[in-house]
This record gives sequence, structure tokens and C-alpha cells, in this order.
Amino acid sequence: MSITIEGIEAEKKARLLLKKHGWYIQQLDWIGKKNNQWVIFEIKNRELFQPPPFVGTGLDISQIYLRNNLLKELQLRTMLIVFIKGTDDIYYQYLDILEKDKYFDTKNGIRIFPLTSYCHSEVTLIV
Repeated sequence: MSITIEGIEAEKKARLLLKKHGWYIQQLDWIGKKNNQWVIFEIKNRELFQPPPFVGTGLDISQIYLRNNLLKELQLRTMLIVFIKGTDDIYYQYLDILEKDKYFDTKNGIRIFPLTSYCHSEVTLIV
């Protein structure tokens, strides 16, 4: 068995054990530090959400809940980075900025923010 497979199995066991004992957990995609500031990065690869009400993209509401708590309690901001499938387009913005604008919650529990609320880049991401 490879180290990768063993690691995945151990993480699954730990997740189930922690949830069984009342922990609310989620996995972070990346966390980084630049200019003495820590930032959580949530990375998605998605197709664009089509109207109504607007063209956009977003994040699971349950993830937003946790990320908002990390901001409130630990001052850790989250940068949402979305790669649009089939294109070189990248949309990115801090979650706390996205939450200040309009949004739409889907029946599948995804909060969609309009593309106009994001910064846009092609191929190169400058954060």
C-alpha cells in the first residue's frame, strides 16, 4: 500500500472519529502567509452558474459558515479562487468582501456571488 493511500485512509478514520465526538470539521485547501498576513485559500474548479438571477460562482454555505467563524474568531480571511472549467479564466475575491454584496443560495446549498463581485484574471493570478 502506498504512503498516499495510507494517508487518505488515516485522514478518513480521523474525520469519522472527530465527528463522532462532536467536532465540526472541514478541510482547508491551502493556507499561506505573505507580508506577515495569513490567508486561507478555498479553491474551486467549476462551470459558471447561469441566470436567474445572475451569472456567478460560489461556495458551499457550510464552508462559508466555517470561514466566517475563522474570520470572526481568529481574523483569518479566506480568498475564494475559482477556475472556470474549459477556459483560462480565474475569478478570485476575499469571502468577506463577497458576503457584503448580493448573493443567491441554491437549493443544493451553494451560495452564488455575481461575477462582477470578483476580480478576474486569465491564466495568471495576482493576489
